[in-house]
Amino acid sequence: MNQLFANFSHLFPVWNTTRAAGLTSYLLLFISIVTGISQSFKSIHPKKRKTLNIIHESTGWFGVLFGLVHGLVLMFDQDVTLSLGEILIPFTAKTDAFPIGIGTISLYIMLILILTSDFMKKIGAKLWRAIHFLSFPGYLLGLIHGIWLGPDTKMGLISFFYYSTAIIVCGLVIWKVVHPRNGPKKASVK
Repeated sequence: MNQLFANFSHLFPVWNTTRAAGLTSYLLLFISIVTGISQSFKSIHPKKRKTLNIIHESTGWFGVLFGLVHGLVLMFDQDVTLSLGEILIPFTAKTDAFPIGIGTISLYIMLILILTSDFMKKIGAKLWRAIHFLSFPGYLLGLIHGIWLGPDTKMGLISFFYYSTAIIVCGLVIWKVVHPRNGPKKASVK
C-alpha cells in the first residue's frame, strides 16, 4: 500500500493540493459563517435572506468537503507521513499533535452543524440554535489551525487573508450581540 502511495504522490502534487484545499476550506467556512450571521440582521430583506441562506448552506457543505480533502490527501504525502488515525483522531499525530488536533475538531464541529441543520425540524429549533453556536469556536479553531500550521501564513497576502477575515467575523459577532434580531422591544413613552 505504501508503494501505491509513493507512486501516486509523484504524479499528484500532494503538498500543493492539501494547502489549496485547506485555504479553500477556510475561505468557504468564512463565507458560510459571514452569511449565517448576516441573514439574522433585521435590515436584510426576506428575499436576500433566502439567498444568503443558500450561500450559507452551500459554502458550509463545500467547506467541510474541502476540509476532508485537506486532511485525507496528507496520507499520500511522503514528507508528512500521517496515518488515517492521526488525521481523524484529534491529538494523536506524532508531530504537531495540537494544531492538527484542533483542525480535526474544527472539521467535526462543522460537520455536526451541517448534519444537525438537516434535522432541525426533528431536533427542534431551540436545540438546533444551541448547537449552531458551536460555529464560533469551530471557526476559531480552524483559524488557529491555519495560522499555526499553514506554511503560507508567513506570506503577507495569506497572513492578511487570515487576519482580515477574523476581524470581519469578530465585527459581525459584536454587531449581532449589540443589535440582536429578536431583541426586547422598547416600551413606548406616552
